[in-house]
Amino acid sequence: MPIVRVDVPDWATRAQMAQLQSELHGCIERTWAREHIWVAVRGMYAEPKDATVILTVDLRDGRGQESERTKALFEEASAVCLRVLGTTDERMIVLVRKFAQDECVSGGGALPPLSQLTPELKRA
Repeated sequence: MPIVRVDVPDWATRAQMAQLQSELHGCIERTWAREHIWVAVRGMYAEPKDATVILTVDLRDGRGQESERTKALFEEASAVCLRVLGTTDERMIVLVRKFAQDECVSGGGALPPLSQLTPELKRA
């Protein structure tokens, strides 16, 4: 159950934010989880030419290949942000934080096991 918060420059248009939400959802599907993904894109103060993006991912611990998954997410998300906002690798940060299964509730029921949700990394 990745919860993804994407802070983008406040000059980004709603169309750009919608595109980022959709495409970053796909990046998470390919790197961390195939479903139960929540993506929020929001504006943050930025100077007119500052294309900084802060991408924070909170998810359950225990998938394996965490370093490889984080690097793969950075690479995929960086390509999306460059194309949509002009963000370079130096102006983007990805932070992955983990929590235990019992520290999250959604929909009133237990989430599927990580083995069912976690995609195989193609670049590992």
